[in-house]
Amino acid sequence: MAALEPALTAWIEGITGAPLAHVQELTGGASRNSYILTSRDGTKAFLRLDAGRGPLSGTAFTLQREYSVLAQLQGTGLPIAKVYAFSEEHDALLMEFLPGHTSYQKTGTPAQEAVLRRELVAAIVTLQRIDPRQVRALGPQAGAPLGEVIPQDMLAWRQLYDERASLHDPLIDFALNWLSQSVPDANSASVIVHGDLGPGNFMIDDGRISALIDWEMVRLGHPLEDLACIIARALGAPFGDAREHIENFQTLSGKTVDTAKLDYALALVLVRWLIAMQMALSKPSALQNVPMLFAFRQINGLSLVEALCRAQGLHPAVSEALPRGADPCQIIFRYSQECLEDLARDFAAPAAAYKLRGIIDLQAYLRDFIDYGPERYEREEVGQIEAILGRKLDSAAAANRAVCEFARTVGMSEGRPLLEFLRWRSEREQIIMRTSLGVRQDNRIRLD
Repeated sequence: MAALEPALTAWIEGITGAPLAHVQELTGGASRNSYILTSRDGTKAFLRLDAGRGPLSGTAFTLQREYSVLAQLQGTGLPIAKVYAFSEEHDALLMEFLPGHTSYQKTGTPAQEAVLRRELVAAIVTLQRIDPRQVRALGPQAGAPLGEVIPQDMLAWRQLYDERASLHDPLIDFALNWLSQSVPDANSASVIVHGDLGPGNFMIDDGRISALIDWEMVRLGHPLEDLACIIARALGAPFGDAREHIENFQTLSGKTVDTAKLDYALALVLVRWLIAMQMALSKPSALQNVPMLFAFRQINGLSLVEALCRAQGLHPAVSEALPRGADPCQIIFRYSQECLEDLARDFAAPAAAYKLRGIIDLQAYLRDFIDYGPERYEREEVGQIEAILGRKLDSAAAANRAVCEFARTVGMSEGRPLLEFLRWRSEREQIIMRTSLGVRQDNRIRLD
């Protein structure tokens, strides 16, 4: 009970009609606080609360918007929880408690997992068949064509990126530019997309999907976006292969998936994730999982580059192993790494051991970066950028600012040298991060 303020507790009890007996805060979601509420009569409810500290706090992706969209999606055949009320005063959403678990909490047999994967794609198909104009909470663009909806969405994400990320990446600038200029089927109608579908964002009860959860990113978008999101989420958690998801979508929707358009949708998904990671890493703290963000920024960035390259007919080169030296730095890093590994093995608290292993990964990156050579790294970067821009630049910081600005405005007919640079840059980083990424180094999106 101490987890909730008295005024918030009173608001909840006024809606449920029964005094609260127990409040359980859940871990997991990065954007909002979540609680299971149990009343004295044994009934349960679910609370989502924006405490103002999450990456989406203060953005257009509000809990009020999520509540309004879910309220207007009731009765459409979608597997979703009922919503009871929203409090503007507390920025809190009260909704139905659903029994069961997520795919992160429990894994079924291969046959059961295959059923879940098919049901998730079926939910996408159901969502896309809903007329967006019936969901007023999606805003005045509901029913607008893709050529209007997606550039507006990219503009909103650019503003978020400019306002909240101090780390700027020409890959993000180029991707936002390319996605705005290259919308496939620009005159086709947009559809409702969940925006964050995949492992962890659906509830399972008795071996079936009982509800899609975490609707904070719901928006108008491309018909292949949610499919692309499910495929891309496999970069972090195994969930079938791309071909299975594509076949399920084609069977259930009756539509053929164009892989070029799927690459476009993958880029839409991945650039948003990269912006979110850049925002988080711009304000690093011990409360964040910085090693995980650091690793997945590389994994997702490389996948974004590869999607852009496939769309432009460029093929990635094969990365080579980084040679190792035997200088004093190697001795220091080897000793530090072994000490940290010993501490991680002895820690009783899983969270503490997990953090220590993350620091080990970051140390491995620092060691390999020094092996590669900071001066070499900077010299290569500046040289490549100067060749693209056709002018001399006086520092690495100036070069990064210049190439980011160029990436924002370059026409796609002139963008190939920049894309080749971005490919080279991502593959170079993959070489340097091979040791720190460990088994994750081979996480790739394969559409064939």
